Amino acid sequence: MSSTTAMHAAMCFLNFVLLALLQLKYQNNHSPFEAHGTIILLYIVTSFVYSTALIALLLRPHQLLQTLFLVTLEYISLLSGALTCDLLLLILLPPFGYFLLALCGALILVKALLRSYQLVLGHLLDVAAISEIARDLIPNVFHRSSRHQEAHIQAYSMACVSPSINRVSTNHNSTDHQGGGDHNTTQTASV
Repeated sequence: MSSTTAMHAAMCFLNFVLLALLQLKYQNNHSPFEAHGTIILLYIVTSFVYSTALIALLLRPHQLLQTLFLVTLEYISLLSGALTCDLLLLILLPPFGYFLLALCGALILVKALLRSYQLVLGHLLDVAAISEIARDLIPNVFHRSSRHQEAHIQAYSMACVSPSINRVSTNHNSTDHQGGGDHNTTQTASV
């Protein structure tokens, strides 16, 4: 928190200096509210967000561990503090203010991409580990399944073949009901 406290102190000091310069620039001219009404309104909103987030960070108990809420609150306060300074620079020195606005936007985008890259890489590594486990598991499942299927086919074929063998053997041993007799055949000689 000490490095962010120093950054907050620097932003507050820069904010006061820029406000003093704004008063000097518009000392005899018309009000900055008339010339830059939208920027002043955005400045008021971001100043309120910055001061609220900073007060919430400073009043938090020091016993709490760093939670996602506090880290998010710290990012919000730093972002809104930088934006307040940049909005005042947009009024005082518009080209430099736009340059800083684009630079801050690019830095925030790069930081977000790096963070999301790390998250995406972590998820891809998890998926790779799961797919490797699945790759090793699937052949075992299909191999067991094919063995089970082969045993089932073999048992079915044995069941189908056995009744036909029994029928053939019973047909040869059965008696003929029409002629009622012995099935012993003897060759007769033709005369």
